[in-house]
Amino acid sequence: MPGVAVCPSTRWSEFPFSQEHERSLKRFLLPREKYRRYGYRTGKFSEEELLHKHEAYCKRCDAFALKPDGSLAYKQQLQCRIHPGKKQQQDQIWSCCRTTTIEYPGQPSGCRVFSRHDWTTNSALPQKFWDLHYTPQFKPSGQRKRARKAVSLDCEMATNRFDHPELIKLTLIDFFTKEVLIDDIVKPLVKIKNMITHIHGITYKDIISASNASTAILGRDAARQKIFEFVGPETMVFVHGGTNDFLCLRWLHPAIVDTQEIESRVKRIGDDELDGWLDDEGTGLEAMCRLITGIQIRSGRTKYGNGVHDSLEDAMACRELGIWYAGNLKGEVGVEDAKGEVNVQQAPTAIPAESMPNRLETDPPETDPPEPITSLSPLVKEGLQFWDCKVCNLKVPKVAEQVHRTEPSHLATLLMLVQQKGG
Repeated sequence: MPGVAVCPSTRWSEFPFSQEHERSLKRFLLPREKYRRYGYRTGKFSEEELLHKHEAYCKRCDAFALKPDGSLAYKQQLQCRIHPGKKQQQDQIWSCCRTTTIEYPGQPSGCRVFSRHDWTTNSALPQKFWDLHYTPQFKPSGQRKRARKAVSLDCEMATNRFDHPELIKLTLIDFFTKEVLIDDIVKPLVKIKNMITHIHGITYKDIISASNASTAILGRDAARQKIFEFVGPETMVFVHGGTNDFLCLRWLHPAIVDTQEIESRVKRIGDDELDGWLDDEGTGLEAMCRLITGIQIRSGRTKYGNGVHDSLEDAMACRELGIWYAGNLKGEVGVEDAKGEVNVQQAPTAIPAESMPNRLETDPPETDPPEPITSLSPLVKEGLQFWDCKVCNLKVPKVAEQVHRTEPSHLATLLMLVQQKGG
């Protein structure tokens, strides 16, 4: 039950709240001057930006479109339709045609059809559609006296008819207690073009079932308000590459920790010999969680199946990365200033090692890294395309890349590099 249950899996580390733990996490807050670089908004969209998103609006029916043209397909997709009557508030029935037609923002329906739109470039509807909201001051309630210190967030998304991400599932967990605050399907209030079910496993049927059971959150605005029941401006929100998460929530927040960004920040303080090891594997959540913490996600342990994203598991994995960085990156954390020069932030008092979890299930022996392999793989043949493994310093035929990534020697070298990097 959201707000009460604690994520039961024993895979996830304990990280109880303490001032030392809180200070260790605050080192990784994304500097405000770096928001734009990593795709995060710091303010609302300007009129010029809105014009790039929606190049024309209809004064008559309030439809808005990306690239209006004269093609037949476009006219059929965006017919100018209105209801000349009024909608009765009690039963939501139109007085003109006695129907309960559903209207989507930017693509309304109606019983009267016009042959063409009355296009303009001045409409409040797209601005309302893209309106971004700052985190308000936390309002205590009977059950919640104060905002959470830190949370981990993950969203699942579909795409709407403008090919923009649209929220369909929201998960929010307390970073310190593992309490599941929100883990709900979100019913979109805009028309969906592609559910991309192969990514997250969620179907139209799941959304309809949740709606019928009254367990779905109705729209992104309601989802954002539900987050504000737990989060205030000072709450640290942990995400992994979370630009789309904040965008689909239409949310502006001043305290973001992006675990994908932390890795790039670490690289800037002198680990030149390891610049390529995560570039080689990718900085996605699955790869980083597996290589850094030793935990395998998206392996079929959830109801969605092997390789499919589960926002609850992903939120816990993001939390696990944050814990690992807090415990293993001691000393200094590099942050570039506005001039591109590297400053360093001194870490707080060192946290006792016994209080920090270490999720590496097999600790490599404290020995020097293995000698780099410079010879070509025995599979090399003339005419083949090669992939350079930056971990093993080995040329591998492109067709054998995935096999090499799973070899024990490759994984052992990666784990050794990760441990040395954290030390």
